[in-house]
Amino acid sequence: MLDECPVCLGTCDHVMWIQCTHCKQWFHSRCLEIADYSLGDFVSYHCNKCTDKHGPSEHKRRSKRARTAIDYVALNEGDQFALDKASHFQLPKFLQFTGEKDIAVRNDLIISNKPILVPNADCGMKLPRPRKEITIDYITDCCGPDRPVEVMDVISQQGVSPGWKLQQWRDYFETEEHHRDRLRNVISLEISDAPGLGTKFQRPKLVRELDLVDKVWDDEQDRSKVTKYCLMSVKNSFTDFHIDFGGTSVYYTIIQGCKSFLMFPPTENNLDIYTSWCLKPNQNFIWYPEHFVYRNKEKVYPTGGFKVTLQPGDLFIIPSGWIHCVHTPQDSIVIGGNYLTLRDMPMQLKIYDIERVTKVPTKFRFPMFNKVIWLSAIYYTNHRDEFKEVENGSEIINAWVHHLERHLELSKTNQTAKKSIPKSINPKQFLETLKSLKGTTAEDTM
Repeated sequence: MLDECPVCLGTCDHVMWIQCTHCKQWFHSRCLEIADYSLGDFVSYHCNKCTDKHGPSEHKRRSKRARTAIDYVALNEGDQFALDKASHFQLPKFLQFTGEKDIAVRNDLIISNKPILVPNADCGMKLPRPRKEITIDYITDCCGPDRPVEVMDVISQQGVSPGWKLQQWRDYFETEEHHRDRLRNVISLEISDAPGLGTKFQRPKLVRELDLVDKVWDDEQDRSKVTKYCLMSVKNSFTDFHIDFGGTSVYYTIIQGCKSFLMFPPTENNLDIYTSWCLKPNQNFIWYPEHFVYRNKEKVYPTGGFKVTLQPGDLFIIPSGWIHCVHTPQDSIVIGGNYLTLRDMPMQLKIYDIERVTKVPTKFRFPMFNKVIWLSAIYYTNHRDEFKEVENGSEIINAWVHHLERHLELSKTNQTAKKSIPKSINPKQFLETLKSLKGTTAEDTM
């Protein structure tokens, strides 16, 4: 295995590595008796096997020659940097970031375009048992020890392969911090069907009222399972900047530990910069707040960023489109979930387009997103009285029509797109009916 040190065969737990420039094998620096502080002195490193063919390793000269960075975690990308695997290399910038606080701290939930924090929240939310009793052992018992879990390597921000079972994750999570071989994170364990856990957990009342799929889903397929997730993160886990799939809003309650967020609002400039950042081949090594695009020959950086830290019992709402990264200062367990809303339809469709442009893999997008959009438009053409109460109705309809017309055109050549159009309608006729809905919105009848 190229990512296992062949000198110690995995028995050494040293955190600093170096890669042979030619055969791509990784070695612990300690196993090679190379001082950690001198790793940056190499222009290229040649292992014993490659030295015969390519000559000895090259060291940088004490001149202006730029040193070669060596990163043992970027195996797939072929990058070479030397980093401490005890924390993500962007974490210092996260901790140093300062910005004005722009978050509403309330005693209850309201509809808002800004994040909301409710300390010691109730808000119609019901936990399956007292918070202190929702442990990793309880979660494993409810979901089953053989339940597959998607585990993320924090340093590389890539999924771990082969996949893990929940029992393996529990053993890792319960291992003392200094004995963990590297940082890993679970952020996508869907628990809605887990007996005694998801089946007994009730989402906040406002979330249940706003969830668009709950209201409009009418299809032979089961609705998407994105409503109840369990996130389990060890100390110093870090998730790089992202927007939740499909522009979904998120509710997030801390069971144990704490979480810190760095957030940027979804302004036009911030989203343009985010799209540009996602398209960079070396995106993982660029700090989003330092990325920029040119406007009238001037550099424009993301604006409006702020940090917030959540404690046990806190309920946090992230509205549609917000760009954020997450740090875990302590081992933590969180229950949260995603939901689409009617009022955020224009933003959700904008984020869908960003995912398309940046080529986000299908497995990381909102399941059956386009079917939800069709079913939503159908529902509200048949329930016009409900639609009258929507303040941004015209904007929603314009976004619907633009998106569905494009999707209909795609369905002529793409079977997946075709299958997501409900069989109960003639799509061309329906789009004409949808346009007529414009005259029934609140803003047009005032």
